[in-house]
Amino acid sequence: MYIDLFFLFNMVIDGIIIMGVSYILKRRTNTIRIILSSLIGGISSLLLLFNIDKIAIEIFSIIVMCIVCFGYKNIKYTIKNIFYMYIVSVILGGLLYLFNIKIDNSIIYYLVIIVIGGEVTILYCKEMSKLKNNYNNYYQVDIYFDKDNISLMGFLDTGNNLYDIYKHRPIIIVNKKYERDDRFLLVPYNTVSGDGLLKCVKPKYIVVDNNVVRNVLVAFSDNIRFIDGVDVILHKDVMKGE
Repeated sequence: MYIDLFFLFNMVIDGIIIMGVSYILKRRTNTIRIILSSLIGGISSLLLLFNIDKIAIEIFSIIVMCIVCFGYKNIKYTIKNIFYMYIVSVILGGLLYLFNIKIDNSIIYYLVIIVIGGEVTILYCKEMSKLKNNYNNYYQVDIYFDKDNISLMGFLDTGNNLYDIYKHRPIIIVNKKYERDDRFLLVPYNTVSGDGLLKCVKPKYIVVDNNVVRNVLVAFSDNIRFIDGVDVILHKDVMKGE
């Protein structure tokens, strides 16, 4: 393997990793910082060819690359950058290992790795960002009725703007399989998908993320598509507590 090709390849791969971390953590940086950080990564890869402690080189290079590219604000900020750079490196490293088995070492090999590696990293980062945003809206929900209570996983949906027309109470939607025989009231609703009547129950109170909410209604429905592991669609107002 030519040294210059080895250096360039590692520099490009490090650039892909850095841009992936920047995307996931939404770090503000610029092209010059990315190039400088990638250059440091490329130089550190050359040091691996010598009889030097490889682990020490890897750790030192990642720390320096993070600080050069994203700056230093505090230790927590830097450790988070280092952690995500390591995670993206592992994902991309697994891809490189796979192709190292399948394809012979050649210029075409490196071009394929760079193109596909970049695409996989972008896709991975997008999914990680989406997953992160989704799980930030997951909450444990405890609903207390007159006779018993249930504990379910809820999702805060900013699109849920349902209120009852009588007392303007927010309405949370629970999977119909948890429907109670308690005394209920019918609340009319009107949305872009249609209108109708919701069968609602007034619980004693609910607890969301340690916040007690009393002025709320629970509607049971099987017309809602509940996402994975979720049985409650929360209303934004319940996050305010009482």
